Amino acid sequence: MLDALSAPGDVAAWAATVAPGAEVVGPLAVIDPAAVDDAGRIDLLVAFERQIAWLHAAQQRVLAELDGSALNWNGKQRIDYTQEQVGAALRLSPGHAADRLAVGRTLVDRLPATMGLLEGGEITYLHAKKLAEAVVSFDTKATGEIEERVLRRASDQTVGQFSAGVRRAVIAADPRRAEQRHTDALVQRRVVITPQEDGMAELWAWLPAEGAALVKTVLDSLATTKTPGDGRVIDQRRADALVDVFARVIGDPTLPEHHGHRPSIHVTIAASTLLGCDELPAELEGYGPITAATARRIATDETGTWRRLLTDPATGQLLEFGRTTYRPPQNLADHVIARDRTCVFPHCRRPARHCHLDHREDWCTGGETCQHNLHPLCERHHYARHNAGWHITRTQDGAYHWTAPTRHHYTVHPPDDS
Repeated sequence: MLDALSAPGDVAAWAATVAPGAEVVGPLAVIDPAAVDDAGRIDLLVAFERQIAWLHAAQQRVLAELDGSALNWNGKQRIDYTQEQVGAALRLSPGHAADRLAVGRTLVDRLPATMGLLEGGEITYLHAKKLAEAVVSFDTKATGEIEERVLRRASDQTVGQFSAGVRRAVIAADPRRAEQRHTDALVQRRVVITPQEDGMAELWAWLPAEGAALVKTVLDSLATTKTPGDGRVIDQRRADALVDVFARVIGDPTLPEHHGHRPSIHVTIAASTLLGCDELPAELEGYGPITAATARRIATDETGTWRRLLTDPATGQLLEFGRTTYRPPQNLADHVIARDRTCVFPHCRRPARHCHLDHREDWCTGGETCQHNLHPLCERHHYARHNAGWHITRTQDGAYHWTAPTRHHYTVHPPDDS
């Protein structure tokens, strides 16, 4: 400690080269970056990066021990809820938590040399993760060959360079025919939408090559024609054409309904904001907060339908159906979906309109069909509540309080409309 205060530059240089570990963290933590020169600051960056890698390695061992530990058996199904446990604890979606668990298990069980480099601070977690994800489908012998080949230069490579090396090693080690690999990859096809800043979103798709070529061909064709006065560049016209294709499809009367409604874009906005009395943010389902101006612009779309959800402030009778029915009537379902917006399990983002409307106090034991006793849960988390030991309560402020089988507690706050 004393050395770090009196000679911070020397300690930083030492920490940048020695093996990371608990004895290095203390001296590093007391160094003020302003107390060293630029060379010392570079040493500090390297030292902290190596310590982070060491901590990541330790975390992988914890994840590997947790993986598969939350199995539930009810005589019919065996489901592992470890990803829910980890996701709730680390503020991750269950899917992201499942990925972390799989990487941890693979690194600890199948990639010992990679774990050694990670513990020694020679590579980063991103390097290790790329390799772990790449060897999932390989047997022990092939995995060892791939690991040996890609680690030769790993400590000197960027993540991009390392990833390219992993791909080359995978191709060289895979004895299967290319068509079989393509068949395996097809199973993973998916579309992902990720909210971004400034009212924008990223649309990402994992598609077979011919499917991607078809999409590109259609978009190129639609974007080629440029009318006089059209100031959009080709990329902008492609983006607009993609939206236009789906704008036409949403009018198809054969599209499946959810909770009694045809597929639609849901925007929640205060009446005062819609009327221009204030500028409170609105909420676009599946995206998040949007500006008041954007919401009002959507409201002017002549093809749109606005639906009010109002209750009697004195009796609330519109939304209270007591014991007369188990299935929520349409206006009650609409209210609960609009109120909660997503599955109310910690960090799950599945839209409420694709979820079960679950009775918090079971209907068969006296629970009522009312707004205070209903909440949306996706199929997996509906099962978790009823069969895997997760418990839920709701407080007057609209927050949901979950207790995991491990007795850890998590709070899901109501949507923030401020």
